[in-house]
Amino acid sequence: MDDGDFGRYGVLRLMRRHEPDVVVTSFPIDDEEVTFGRDQSCSVRLYYNSVSAVHAKVIFQERKAFLVVLGTHGVHIDNCPVFPSSSASGSEHATTVPLANNSHIEIHKKRFRFEYPPKPIRAALLATPSPQKVGANGNRRALRMSMIQSAQVFSPAPSPDPRTNLRILQTPIKPLSSPLKNGYRAPR
Repeated sequence: MDDGDFGRYGVLRLMRRHEPDVVVTSFPIDDEEVTFGRDQSCSVRLYYNSVSAVHAKVIFQERKAFLVVLGTHGVHIDNCPVFPSSSASGSEHATTVPLANNSHIEIHKKRFRFEYPPKPIRAALLATPSPQKVGANGNRRALRMSMIQSAQVFSPAPSPDPRTNLRILQTPIKPLSSPLKNGYRAPR
C-alpha cells in the first residue's frame, strides 16, 4: 500500500468480487463528500437498475467518515444490510452509519474498502490544499469512477469453408442477428 494512493480524507478501494483481498483500483478521497449512484454528477457511478440516482454517500464531519444510505435497495456495510429508515407515512429517510477504518461497503455486488490515511501522514494531507483540476471551461473537474454492466459479445464459430467465412465477414452487421440463428447451413 503506497501513501501516494491516499487523498486528503482517505481512499476508497474497489475490491475483486471473488478475491476480497485483491484491490482492482483505488479512488483517493479529496472532497468532504463522495457520492455513489447512477446520476452523472455522482463521484462513483454505478449504472445498474437497482442503484438509485444518488444511492449513498460518504461524508466527513470533524475528520470522521459516515456513510449516508439513500437508495431503496440499501447497501451492505461490513456484510450487514443497511436500508434507509421508513417513517409511519411510508416516506424514506436517509440512514447514517459511521465508517471505521477498513470498512467494506457493497452496492450491487460491487465491494469497496474505505481506508483513512495512515496516522503519520493525516495531518500533512489535511493541511494540503484540495487539488484543483481545471477543465477547458474553467470548472473544477472531479475524478470519477464508472461501472457498467458487461457487454454481450457474439462471435460466430468459423466454418471449415473459407468462402463462407469471407461472405460472413463481408455481410453488414444486423442487430442481434447471425447467419447461424437464422437457420443458415454452410454448403457441404
